[in-house]
Amino acid sequence: MPQAQHALVMPDLGMPGVTVVASGWLVEPGSHVVEGDRLLEVLAGCVTVDLPAPASGVLAEQLVYEDDELHVGQVLAIVKAADQEHPA
Repeated sequence: MPQAQHALVMPDLGMPGVTVVASGWLVEPGSHVVEGDRLLEVLAGCVTVDLPAPASGVLAEQLVYEDDELHVGQVLAIVKAADQEHPA
């Protein structure tokens, strides 16, 4: 059965005309995260904003790099739901 995937999407920060860039990842790929954990810091003008994990699971992919310019609606990362099956 395929694992559920959840995208971390760049939200609209309500700052029109302000360039938003990825400041730094707070979690390494392959790490377990809980919904709401801080994943990525972004810099919008002089304001730093932490973007949270969209779901609990494993950070499978980081799709942007530090200093990349970000756009509203852009997929920034993929979190795969943790496997709920445990071996007997």
